[in-house]
Amino acid sequence: MKLVLDANVLFSALIKDDVTAKLFLDLSFHLYAPEFILEEFEKHKTRDFIQD
Repeated sequence: MKLVLDANVLFSALIKDDVTAKLFLDLSFHLYAPEFILEEFEKHKTRDFIQD
């Protein structure tokens, strides 16, 4: 199955151990994201839940 991620979904998968995180790690899914998601990730990486 193909799934498209947005920044909110990515951040949710990183900070909570819930259904979103489990789907994110499920290898049966093909995950896609827009290129700007990396910019969003970079902009917010200083938050405590994202480590360098």
